[in-house]
Order: sequence, then structure tokens, then C-alpha cells
Amino acid sequence: MSQFRRPGLIAGLLFGLALLPRLPGLGRFLTTDESYFIANAGGNVLSALLHGNFRGTYWHFYPGVTISWLTNAGLLSQYAVEKLLGQPLPALLDFVRSDVLTLLVAARLPFVLLSALGVALVYWLARRLFSEPVALLAALLLAFEPFFVAHSRVVHGDAPAAVFMTLSLLALLVFVQQPSASLPPARGASFIPCPLQGGHPSSFLLLSAVSGGLAALTKAPGQFMAVFVLGLSLLLAALQIWREGQPARPVLLRWLAVVGIWGGASLATFVLLWPSMWVDPLGTLRQMLAETFGKVEAGHLVYFLGQPALDPGPWFYPLVIPLRLSPVVLVGVALSLLFFAPKLYSRSEIAAPNEPQRGLSPLALLWVFVLSLLLFGTLSPKKQDRYLLPLFPALDLLAAVGWAGLINLAVASLPRRPVVRAVAALGLVLLHAIPVITYYPYYLAYFNPLLGGPRAAAQITLIGWGEGMEQVAAYLNTKPNADQLYVAATPSQTLLPYFKGSGENFYTNDIAFRADYVVLYIAQMQRLAPSPEIVRYFEAQPPEKEIEIAGLTYAKIYPNTRRILPDIPPTATPANIGLGDKIRLAGYTIGSQSLSLTLYWHALAPLSTDYTVSVRAYAADGRRLAQRDQWPVDGLLPTSQWRQGDYVADTHLLEFAPADTPLVDRWEVVVYDAATGQTLGQLEITNDE
Repeated sequence: MSQFRRPGLIAGLLFGLALLPRLPGLGRFLTTDESYFIANAGGNVLSALLHGNFRGTYWHFYPGVTISWLTNAGLLSQYAVEKLLGQPLPALLDFVRSDVLTLLVAARLPFVLLSALGVALVYWLARRLFSEPVALLAALLLAFEPFFVAHSRVVHGDAPAAVFMTLSLLALLVFVQQPSASLPPARGASFIPCPLQGGHPSSFLLLSAVSGGLAALTKAPGQFMAVFVLGLSLLLAALQIWREGQPARPVLLRWLAVVGIWGGASLATFVLLWPSMWVDPLGTLRQMLAETFGKVEAGHLVYFLGQPALDPGPWFYPLVIPLRLSPVVLVGVALSLLFFAPKLYSRSEIAAPNEPQRGLSPLALLWVFVLSLLLFGTLSPKKQDRYLLPLFPALDLLAAVGWAGLINLAVASLPRRPVVRAVAALGLVLLHAIPVITYYPYYLAYFNPLLGGPRAAAQITLIGWGEGMEQVAAYLNTKPNADQLYVAATPSQTLLPYFKGSGENFYTNDIAFRADYVVLYIAQMQRLAPSPEIVRYFEAQPPEKEIEIAGLTYAKIYPNTRRILPDIPPTATPANIGLGDKIRLAGYTIGSQSLSLTLYWHALAPLSTDYTVSVRAYAADGRRLAQRDQWPVDGLLPTSQWRQGDYVADTHLLEFAPADTPLVDRWEVVVYDAATGQTLGQLEITNDE
């Protein structure tokens, strides 16, 4: 049985286990950014490379370079396989611009393989910092971590950034934990290493630097690793100088050399793997920084503690990250804090055999990383739970330390301790893995049941990244005229590839009034986007169909009456009254018993002003019976959202005294800018009924 304990074989088995929850159902649904990423990081970057346009490999401020390489690796592999199988194929650049659903599984597969490899490498590195059981338990927790699994199955940068940052962190910790025999400390045996001295495996420093460069090439917070390396080096140098009494100058020079080597190797990776840096390094960096800071300052509309917010504030990550952890990991992280107590630490078997017994342990350094990355993320106004996905591997390691320590303490007096420990650890892993069975394929829908699960999370944080939209499309496809339907939905890019008809992103109110069906998605309802009024307008109506995931309503489907038309209806009374060169009244309809007036406006040109429409009803003697001032369509369709050529059905329902209703003789309509009081035009309609 000794061959089964070999680290290489165990790492291989972990790679296979990590694939189990990631491979099934890869084409089941789309997430919000994937269509854009596959088209741009994939097809456009590949086209730029093949045409020698290296500057054209800049496609995003992330900068998303590793996303490009991974996506194109999948697309090129699919093309090669289909060509070998004799499938009729278009030219390569036409193939990589095919329908997203034909490319989706191939584009996702490299991300799956990378994350599974990351699990194996976490074990390989962690066993140099902690005991074998801790490293193995940490890798198993990461293999089945619901939030990490969810993001490692999509074409995006969060999972690759988490993998590269974790490898960079662990390799760095392995490097700094190596004992130094060549420079004895001034006072006693030193735990803090003296870098670049004999016996130090510089390969770990280089691995950390290359991984850090790959993280920076992926997306923020990958660039954080450079800040962390500098900060950790200063911290360890300070400990050597003030705690151990070593001379300041040589210590600072040695750690400065470490920072220089790490930074140089990381920078070389950043430049060598990004063709845009080959031809225009300064322009590339200027563009990336300008766009990054612009996006950060603009914030990102999220939902936190019951309110939409551009910047949810400092409590966002401390409250949201625990919601995304499994109970096993959350409790394990808390337990890890106990093992800072020296007596507990010495009794547990969580340390690697050669780990020094004093100073900053790997456990302490992991907590330094977690807290500093948490602070780094909190400082940015642009926040989402997935932005700090790189925390999760570190938290899984902390949880493994906590649980391993507790198990060792609990079984210390029992016979056959190795067997009992193995059974207890296996039970924890099975409990931790339950969500990958019960939530398949919607791992993104999982939230910690100890903290209230999805229902509690829906009151705290933004939910929904496109999962369930394929079910919306499947329902709409059952309509007899599905191919002729026009649907307003957000994010429509997760629905339209599965839908027979057509549609548009529900980013402005007018999109709803162009559609036959309106879909309200859970994230949209939380954020009250595109406006609170339009969301409440539809939520006040009974939906035709609701799509549920994990007990939550993810989408509501509403049949809709169009208010933006290709022309006036045949039942309308034609008119041709122009209001300047911007709007004309093309027709009107007077409602039953003169209670309402529907105006059919024709947009002659794009409008930048939101005009108010004032409708006034007059009796024959000139007495004003009623008046209503509002934006068109009950205030829901501002004129700035009209497109040139639109016909807008604008109904005004006025409130009359009962005795006045039959006395309406004429209607007066005034269109004006409420902000300035300037009138665009005025017209009169006679009541012929």
C-alpha cells in the first residue's frame, strides 16, 4: 500500500476527484459575461494574433490575458479534433466566431482543467508547510468547495486568478519557511529564514513569481500579490532586525534582493505572455490603468442588506464571504484560530515535520494573507463576492488546520488513532461535498445553511449570474409563435442563445415596451434596475410563469402589451401635428365615456430631453375639468429613451368628478421641459363623441 502514499499519485487522484463536480453539464447554461469573453478573448484575440496585430491582443482592462490563452486553447482543440474526425468545417476564424453554444463546452474545458490542476498543486505545496493530513484535507475541501467549483466551470477570470494567486502564495511561504544554516542568528535558533543563502530552493521563489505574474495577467486582485510580497518581506525583515537582533543593512539588502528577483521574474512573465506589451508597453499599461481606475471609481451596482448600492461599504465582504462558505469550512476557519495557543499547537499534528517551533508559522502567514486581501478588496468601491474568490483556497487551508487539530485533540487517547482520524476527515469531506450533489448544476445558488441559506442571502447580497435563463428560454420556446416573439430580459445574453425568437437587454425602460414578453431576473429585481418604477410596475402584475432554483424565484415571465409600435393602430384617429422637428402627434384614441386619451407620438429625431406631457380636459364653457402631467406611459417611458421612428402609445387616464365626465368638449396637450419650463409645443383635440 506504500505506493498509494506517494505524493505524485495522491496529487493525480486529487486532480481526478476535482474533475468530478466540474465536468458534468458544462453546457447547461450561460453566465453573464461568457458570450462576450468567448467572442473577444477568444475569436478577436486569435484573429489579432494571426494577422500580426499584437496590440490587438489588448481586449480588456483586467487584462484577461490568461483568459484569452485558456479560451483559445479550448477553441483550437475543438477545431483540431473535429478536423481529425473529418467534420466539414469553415475557416478557423469563422469557426471561432460560431454560435456561442457550439463553442461553450470547449471554451470552458481549459478552465476546468486548470482549477483541477490547482487542487493537486495546492496539496503538493501545502504538504511542505503542514502535515500530510492537513494538506490532503485542504485539497479535498477545495476540490468540492461550491463557490470555487461554480466559478471554475465558466469562461471568466476569477477561478484562474484564485489558482495563480494561491500557487504564488504557497510557493512564497515554502520559500520563506526554509531554515537557513549559513547565517546563525544573534539570539538562539532562528525561525525566520535568511533568503538567498545556501540551501534555499530558489525554484519556489521563481514559481511564486511566475504564478504572481500569471495572476496579474488575469484580473484584479491578481496584482495584489506584488503588494503582498513587498509587505511580507518588510514584515519578515523587521522581525529579523528587531526581534532577533540581526544587523539591519544586510537583512534589508537580502530581502530587497528577494523582492527584486520576485518582481523581475513576475514582470518578465507579464511581458512575455502578453503580445500587446511587446509592441507598445507604455501605451498598454496606460490604457489598462486608466480603464481600471475608471471602472473602480464608477463602482458596480450591487445589492447589500436590502438596498441597491454602488459601494456597499466595508461590511460587504465580512458578511458575504461567510455566506459563500460551506459550514465545514466556516467552522474549520474559526477552529484554526484556537491553534495559535502554543499548548494546543504542540499537541496537534498539523505542522510539517521540519516546521520551526517558534516565530510566524504558516498558519499565521495564511491569516496575514487572508486579512490583507480582505482589506485590499474592502478599499475598492467596486465589490462582488467573486472578486475575492482567491480567499477561498486559503480559507480551505485554514479550515483543514482547524479540523485536523481538533480531530487530533479528540482522538489523542483513543486506540487506532490513524484510522479514526481518517474516518473523521472523510466524514467532513462528504458533508462538505453535499452541495455539489444537491445543487447541481447551479452551484452558484448555494449559500451557507448555517447562516440561513439562499433565502437569507437574498436579503443580503446579489444573487443570479444567468443560471435559470435557459429554463426561461425553454418555456418561451413552447409558444406557438416563439420564433416571432421579442423578449426583454437582463441578462439577455444568457437567454437569447437558447431562445427561438429575438430580444434585447432590459437596460432601459423602453426595452420593456418594445417586447411581447418581459422577464424579470432575480438580480434585476434586487437592484431595481433599470428603474424602481418599471420593476414595481411588472411586479404588481401576476407573472405567467416563475422559474425557481433552490427554493428562490430566479425569473418571472410576464406577457406584455407593447407601447412602442411600428405605426399607429387602425383604430386610432390619424393626425399629423408636429411639435418642432422632434415629435409629431400621429394619431389619437379617446377612451370609453371620455375617461382617457391615448396619444400616438412619432419620434422624428433622437431626443436628449425628458419632456413632460400635460393632458387637460375642458368643458364647452372653457372650464378645466381635469389635468394630468407626467412623462409618457404613466411616467415609465421618458422621451430620452425613444428611438428615431418609434411610435409611442401614451395613454392618459384622468380623474373627473362624476358630474363632469360627459361634459368634456376638448382636450389640450402641452409638451414641455419640466426642468426649464420651456414648452416644446401645444395642440388641441376636439371630443367628437
